[in-house]
Amino acid sequence: MSRKSRDKQIQDVYDQLSGEADQERSNAEERTSFLATVDSDLLREREREYRDPEKHWVRREAWLKAAKTLAREKGRRLRYLTLPSFYRLDVSMLLRENLLQVFKGDDNETIDYVYVAAFETEPSKYGRMVGHSPRFRLFGRGAIEDAIVDASNEYFEQLTGLFPFDIVNLDLTTSLTPQHEGPYSRIMQAIDVVFRRQVDCRGKWALFLTTRNVPEDWETEALKQLFSNLEKNLSQHPKAQQVFYQLYKESTVDGLSKTDPKNCISQAVVKWLTDRANFYGMHLESLRCYKYDRYSEGIPPYTISKYVFMFSKGGILPIRVPTKQTPRQPWMDDDVVTCISKHKLVDVQEKLLRLVENVPSAVAELEQEIQDLCDMIN
Repeated sequence: MSRKSRDKQIQDVYDQLSGEADQERSNAEERTSFLATVDSDLLREREREYRDPEKHWVRREAWLKAAKTLAREKGRRLRYLTLPSFYRLDVSMLLRENLLQVFKGDDNETIDYVYVAAFETEPSKYGRMVGHSPRFRLFGRGAIEDAIVDASNEYFEQLTGLFPFDIVNLDLTTSLTPQHEGPYSRIMQAIDVVFRRQVDCRGKWALFLTTRNVPEDWETEALKQLFSNLEKNLSQHPKAQQVFYQLYKESTVDGLSKTDPKNCISQAVVKWLTDRANFYGMHLESLRCYKYDRYSEGIPPYTISKYVFMFSKGGILPIRVPTKQTPRQPWMDDDVVTCISKHKLVDVQEKLLRLVENVPSAVAELEQEIQDLCDMIN
């Protein structure tokens, strides 16, 4: 099958499976340039609202599996920080599997609230979500990055007190550094603070990150710095250089950025996140990466990238006195290799297309599961 025919088949399947195209068309009528005029907070909100099969496949096959692994290894239910949609499908999915810590009411039967910290930026939606049950331990109105970074924010102290979490789910659709924010964006600052606050986490913890991968969205200086950081690591670690070439058939970051800019951005982001974890003495246990494209009439296609990181506290050899940061450890060199060798983006659309071809009922089952999760909220 040719690439063009395959893309057409993929799009035909997803036009039927998802209501996304209709949402996009109606939104496109109100603006002339999707990339130039869409507010980043609106993009983030809309992405969380999509109930498409690609997104739910990642919930079930990646997020749920990671949560089950954590709960099994910890021998208890989990604490969860997230950006839920109105129907909070991720929370309901974890609740259904008995994976979240719950607090009972006076009758010791009804769930009073769950150990979930969540944020919603849109006021009217927040007002409607407040009435959902079971309640969250913390449900804030506003941007999660402000609650994490800004000490004057009304939720700052309460959220700080809830750390560490077992899972931090930052489900975004912006790049990590939108052009209008400068190289070190608010969300990147927030991620750095998350790592710092997760230092006291016992055992493993997971970071789920979703970003919108459109090279034109990125702040130029930020990309330059991220690419430079990745190139420096390749030059310092021959094994990392080797796996980089094996994976991309390019020997330099500059070469990859020219032949496959989206993959290069994704790899640079994964390397930066690994660096921040190492800075706080955290070891990259595992990494899984996913992607899918959004095709909608009237606007350019764009790529969504999703990552599932698993971290743990790394051992520190007693041969150097710590100064301003954790001394370089052997496992940190291993993490450099891991974050490159495991950066193999699973094409979710291809996965679902094969499901449709081989198991016709699979899509109906996905759609029914989405509806069942929607029905769980009261």
